[in-house]
Parts: sequence; C-alpha cells; structure tokens
Amino acid sequence: MDEQNRNGEKQPFQLDVSFDTMELSSDMASLMEAAPPRPKGEVYFANPPSRAQTPAAPSAASSAAKRKKKKRKQRRSNSVLILVLTLSLALTGAICYAGITGLRDIFALGKEAEDVSLHLQDDLTTDQVIDILDKNGLITQKYLCKLYSDFTVWMKYRNLKEKPAPPVYLGGEYVVSKDMGLEELLNAFKSQPKSTETASLLFPEGYTVKQVVEKIGRYRVTRSDVLENTLLSTNFDYPFLTVINPQGRYYRYEGYLFPDTYEFYVNENASSALRRFFDNFNAKWTEEYATRAKELGMTTDQVITLASIIQKEAASAEQMKDVSAVLHNRLNNSAAYPKLECDSTRDYVTNNIATQMDRASAQYYYSIYNTYECLGLPAGPICNPGLSAIEAALNPKRQSPYYYFQHDKNGKIYLSKTKTEHDKVTTKLVIEGLAQ
Repeated sequence: MDEQNRNGEKQPFQLDVSFDTMELSSDMASLMEAAPPRPKGEVYFANPPSRAQTPAAPSAASSAAKRKKKKRKQRRSNSVLILVLTLSLALTGAICYAGITGLRDIFALGKEAEDVSLHLQDDLTTDQVIDILDKNGLITQKYLCKLYSDFTVWMKYRNLKEKPAPPVYLGGEYVVSKDMGLEELLNAFKSQPKSTETASLLFPEGYTVKQVVEKIGRYRVTRSDVLENTLLSTNFDYPFLTVINPQGRYYRYEGYLFPDTYEFYVNENASSALRRFFDNFNAKWTEEYATRAKELGMTTDQVITLASIIQKEAASAEQMKDVSAVLHNRLNNSAAYPKLECDSTRDYVTNNIATQMDRASAQYYYSIYNTYECLGLPAGPICNPGLSAIEAALNPKRQSPYYYFQHDKNGKIYLSKTKTEHDKVTTKLVIEGLAQ
C-alpha cells in the first residue's frame, strides 16, 4: 500500500533490504568449511555405505550354480510328485481290483463253471474253510470274504443276547464249482439240505458199499464219485469206526452202512448222507451186543466181518445160526481149520474191488479177503449185514459138531462134520443136477 508523504502525496512502496556484510562473510565461511570439495569426475555421497553393506556383483559361475541348484530342486520336487501320483494310482487300482474280485467271490459275478475237488476235515471254522477255498482257487480275496462272512453273521444275530453256535462243517470229499458264490460254497459243506426235493431209498441187507454208492448216485442224492472218495479218505468220529484198523482193507467202512430205508435230500452233502447210515448203526449196535462180543473175545469189527459172511452165505435167516456155528467152530479150531473157505469172500473181491484195477493189482486184495487164501477172518466185512446176521454171529447154534456146509441150487443147506462127508454131498448134488 503506497504511503503518503508529509505533504499528503503518495509515494511508491519501497522494500529496503540491507545485509550485514560481516555476518554474511562469517556465514559463508562456515558453509564453505562444512561442504565437501568440488568433485573432479567422481561421485561422492554425504553418507557413503560401508564395504560390508555394499553388494558384490554376482559372477557368471555363481549364477549358473544357482540356476542348476534351482533346477535340481525343481526336478526333485517333480519326482516326488510323480511318485506320489504313481503310488496313489497304484493304491486306487489295487483297491478297485480287490473290490471287484471280492464281489465276484461273494456273489459269483462272471465266474465260469468248473468242478474242483477238495477235502475237508472235521471241526473246521469258517475262516479255515475260506482258507481252503482260497488254496483251491475257488476265491481270490479271502480276507474280504472273511470280513463279509463275519459281517453277515453280525447282521443276522446282532439283536440276540446270546451268540449263536458256530456253523458245523462236515469233513469229507467234495466237488464244487467255481461259479458258486461264497455262501453257496460254505453251505455245501454244512449238514443243512440244499433243496426240498427228497428221495426215499431202501438198501437191502447184504448190499455192498459199491451197491450203496451206485444207488445213491442214481437217485441224485449226491454224486457217486464224491461219495466213494469220501468213504475212502474221510475219518468219521464214531467210536465203532475210530477203532477200525484200515490197514489193507479197501472200503474202510464196509459193513457199517446199515441196511434200512432212508429219506435223503436230492443233492445232499455226501458226508451228511453217510452219517445217516452210521447214526443208524450206532443206534442198532446196543450195549447188549457189545457185552456179548466181549464174552466171545471179539471186537465189534470182527463181529461185523463174521456177520457179513453169514449174510452172504446163508440162504435165509433160519440158516444163519447153522452157518455161524460152522464158522465159529473153524475159528476156534484154527490149527485144524486155518481157513474159512467161503466162496462169498472170493466173489467180493471179484465183483467189488477187482473191477477198479487190473488183475495183478487186485491179487493183493484176494490174498487178504479171499478166505481160500487168507487165514481166519478176512481183512474186513464183505457187505453190510442186517440185525439177523449180527445176532447170528453173536449167538451161533450151540454145541454144533459141523465144520462144513454147502447149498444146492434151491438154497437148501447141507451140513457136514468132516471133509469126506462134505465131498460125498458135493458128488451127490452134481449127480442129481442140484449143484450150484
């Protein structure tokens, strides 16, 4: 704002700036002392970094090493990733394979029919049976099968307070098919029937094991070959069977398939079918019979063997005690009559054993069964005798003086005390045309 002079006239604004020359000179001198010298082509910093803080320029070798190390880490990382993926895929594949094959085992999905023969012993658990199925190629995932079996049992009985008794698997020879599921296979070894269709069969007194097997097979109760293999190789736990000496005898259980009428299920378990015969024999062989056998100094097997010969040699029940008396007389006087000389024992080998082998192989069985060759009783029974024959073996006609007997073609029996008398009867029958 313009000032007015004393006379009232306006004067222009003036700024009076004055410097203290001495003070300015002093300040400039101080500034010059603190400032760095003028640069001569170099760069200076007011606060230059120390050597430790100054990064060194990386060399080419160092950079290459770092790149190589980085690549190695990346390759290692990629390898681990590939390994993890491979293991994951392998594990997934294995689980899928086990699941699919396990379902095939359990439900018989896509399995081809093929018969497999196997043997089971008595008193096996479900796990042990599954192990046998696995060993025979009937299943491939035994652990899954065991798990499934345990689970189904738990589901079935989970609401019961008491645990059920474990299933009973019957020992014996079996033929099963590969296209059967797990439950069907396990049921094949149990005593329960496979169907409701039945067959009522009569087995007459004197039938041999071979005849019994053929009849059972003919009526589809069970396969004949399976039944015969079971008879030849299975140990049944009946007291009268466990004491049998199987040495030499062809059919170990010949004599114990008790003749009677039986009701079977079609396609029944072979061991179950056989146990029906043995249960019946066990019921028929009374304590009275056992006591009488001891009085005679005979075992159960010796009584049944003798009864089987009586069954085949006697033409009727009335003749059985006479035939028994002759045989007992010979057995009790073995020094004079070492051999029983009964045609039925020779015929047994010819009709039941020799048919399954050549003559040379069958000769061994002739030597132990044919009473024209072996001493005393044969190696075992030659048929399955009925009660009349068993009672005759235990109770022969008392004080009989006879050591020989024979029949004419009409079944009439002729008893003789000596060989001379016996030969005369034979000649007479030939002349009269009555000889057998």
